[in-house]
Amino acid sequence: MNGVMGLGPPKAGPLAPGAESEARSLPTSARRIFIGRVPVDSGRLEDVLGRVARLVESGQGGRVILPDVDHVVRAEREEALREALATAELSLAGSPALVRAAERLGSPLVEPRSGAQWLPPLAGLARERAWRVVVVSDRPNLSERAAGVLRDTHGLLAVGVAAPDMPGDGQGPGVERLIERIALTRPDLVWVSLATPTQELFCLRAAAQLPRAVLVGTGPALESLARSLPGSRRRNPWWAPVRWLRQRWAFLRVLASMAPLPAR
Repeated sequence: MNGVMGLGPPKAGPLAPGAESEARSLPTSARRIFIGRVPVDSGRLEDVLGRVARLVESGQGGRVILPDVDHVVRAEREEALREALATAELSLAGSPALVRAAERLGSPLVEPRSGAQWLPPLAGLARERAWRVVVVSDRPNLSERAAGVLRDTHGLLAVGVAAPDMPGDGQGPGVERLIERIALTRPDLVWVSLATPTQELFCLRAAAQLPRAVLVGTGPALESLARSLPGSRRRNPWWAPVRWLRQRWAFLRVLASMAPLPAR
């Protein structure tokens, strides 16, 4: 059930010749577990940043996802989502619930971070390496607001790209034009905030056409960057608590069906 992910400490400056092959190195300090059918990589923060740095600077590109409870529940029945999750280069805990679940299942994560807690370190790495960052979201003004925070607070070269009316399967002529717009900026990182599974399917398709970029599926974690700005906080619909309870119940049923993970 467990696999090993290729993580390692970041290296300063450009990668040496032959670094493409090193981008898939597998140090023993990292491991991959599964919560239901969703992979979650466990490694130290410096290992995660090192992995992202090698993906960007080797020109390999790839995808980083932040799965949460919704992913665990939906992956049980949605094959396309399972494939998109399983083939990502990095899968980091997207919510505290997954951190707690890994611990309850007997395989606690080395770095108990989740969701938005991954974004400031990634922003700091992008600033150190002078990477170009594009922020994509289908929510009104969120992409430009978040890009503005990345520019003003983190000193990044960041632009926002709106993605209204994104198809649920992350495909179509409008999506192709969106990817072409993103490609014009020659990004190193693309932060994507869309609904599940649209976000994962879009990132899977975009990664094939942006081979040198690393796409980060941030989900709702991106909103944390813009919460301090006026008008950025969303009001949840009246049915949100009911959906939350149903989702948590389905999540607990998935966990109940799992045997404890072997200790490492």
